[in-house]
Amino acid sequence: METLARGLGSAEVDGYNIVTMLDAFKNEFGNNLIYSKNPTKEELSKADVVLVSIGTLDSESWDKPFALPKATNDKILNIAAQNKNTVVIVNAGGGLEMTPWNDKVAGVIYSWYVGQNGNTALAEIVSGKTNPSGKLPITIEKKFSDSPGANYLPKGSKILYTGWNPDMDMKYPIFDVNYKEGVLVGYRWYDTKKIKPLYAFGHGLSYTTFSFSDLKLSSKKIKGNQNITVTFTVTNSGNVDGAEVAQLYVQDVEASVIRPLKELKGFKKVFLKKGESVQVEMELTPQDLSFYDVNTKSWKAESGQFNILVGDASNNILLKEGFMYAEK
Repeated sequence: METLARGLGSAEVDGYNIVTMLDAFKNEFGNNLIYSKNPTKEELSKADVVLVSIGTLDSESWDKPFALPKATNDKILNIAAQNKNTVVIVNAGGGLEMTPWNDKVAGVIYSWYVGQNGNTALAEIVSGKTNPSGKLPITIEKKFSDSPGANYLPKGSKILYTGWNPDMDMKYPIFDVNYKEGVLVGYRWYDTKKIKPLYAFGHGLSYTTFSFSDLKLSSKKIKGNQNITVTFTVTNSGNVDGAEVAQLYVQDVEASVIRPLKELKGFKKVFLKKGESVQVEMELTPQDLSFYDVNTKSWKAESGQFNILVGDASNNILLKEGFMYAEK
């Protein structure tokens, strides 16, 4: 087990009263926890659950490969082969390639950089004392070639810049970096290009289950500066108290410009006891339907049909309803 509580650069803050991962898990599990830096096959096979902590030391202004070192992937695969209840804890500042072993482990906990006391929360999530409710703020691809940034470096170049010694080394090659994805940034790229990611934007698991129902719109037709109110019900359909993040996306069915397949326009976190339901309400304005018109240099909402899409992740839409908008 290794832990990275922080990154580098602006994240290089040690803080005080640091709770290490090992200390947090000892406090939570006591003598039931066995720590081994290099466990034997016998130790691994006899364990009820194996926790493998991996990480990368990330920083702004540095390049980093999407792929993990082969030795790290091999380590995870070897451990998972000995125990089917292997859980990988990822300490990192961004997305990583997990495809080589993702389907061979029992679970993945993306803990990012936990800071001073985040390992306490991590241990409580593993023990079940705390029900996780985090959602991914990024998309994690299956492979780097799926990313819009895959071809930013010149063909054949394998140069990645890391380090500040000296900062902005002028001997380093200078490349023109062209951002060609336009408005298709983040999840919008994968949705619109129909690329299936490993983990989608907004993804996050829980120890309970939630259901969505009764999507209603205040009107099926709006015009000008009128707003539209969206309501729906979220129910904790499982046996554990928990929290869910309901996500509302808007889809412009037919536009005069390139627009994403859908765009996140609202989200709300609701805390529900087992069996409890709550009505969620969100309001959309014409601004939420708009795109930036380069000709008029202003925001514009075009007349036509729009769809309201509600779900718990960008790739898991559970409710859909349409309405018409008229500019005048």
